[in-house]
Amino acid sequence: MELNLKGKSVIVTGGGSNIGRAISLAFAREGAHVTIAEIDTGQGEKTAAEARRAGAASVVVARTDVTKWDSVQRQCTVPARPA
Repeated sequence: MELNLKGKSVIVTGGGSNIGRAISLAFAREGAHVTIAEIDTGQGEKTAAEARRAGAASVVVARTDVTKWDSVQRQCTVPARPA
């Protein structure tokens, strides 16, 4: 399905597993720049590797705890480097 997301940037919270993983990989197949905001960075890195193989323009894993406001703010203000 073409959603015109090629080259667009997305952030997926909980993107390392379950529904978040599926969403991350769907965006990757569309050629988006994917940021996986995940508390479990090990799981995030596994999904990132899959996303790269699926065709993501770039993938970043950012340790983020969405239950902590300061963690979310950092995610939105600190530039990440594509992996």
